[in-house]
Amino acid sequence: MQRILLLLGTNLGNLENNLTRAQKELENHDIKIIKKSNVYLTKPWGRVDQPDFLNMGLEIECDYSPVKLISLLKKIELSMGRRPDGPRWAPRVIDIDIIFYGDQVIESSFLTIPHKDFFNRPFAIKILAEIAPDFIPPCSSKKLQEYLTGIEHEGFEIYRS
Repeated sequence: MQRILLLLGTNLGNLENNLTRAQKELENHDIKIIKKSNVYLTKPWGRVDQPDFLNMGLEIECDYSPVKLISLLKKIELSMGRRPDGPRWAPRVIDIDIIFYGDQVIESSFLTIPHKDFFNRPFAIKILAEIAPDFIPPCSSKKLQEYLTGIEHEGFEIYRS
């Protein structure tokens, strides 16, 4: 099985419920959740004039190819109320991104793995390093935990409900 790392985010509606529902939807589609990060309260990235997010990381196992997995994730997002026609980085009920899919590198019009903005988002590095500190991203020689050195820890904190 490939080591698959996802990042979930939400900033509309009942945020805790959105993350819980997304995880249940994944499990309902034969996706096994191996590890979960803490839930983090994060400032918006890319477009700052919106509510803060709750984000979390998941390590999963599944039999889906990367293309089939992203198609399923988009269906789950739609079923939860995400609008596919909204502007980039707009507020959303749920966002489920494939950050890493084993050592695969994919660049297409609808899927980029590793996620193209991952290394620009300190909160994402922190979240995934929490659940996969020894994971070495493709095209890298450093473990995720090594990317934490020098990262600014402003703009995100562990969420306490």
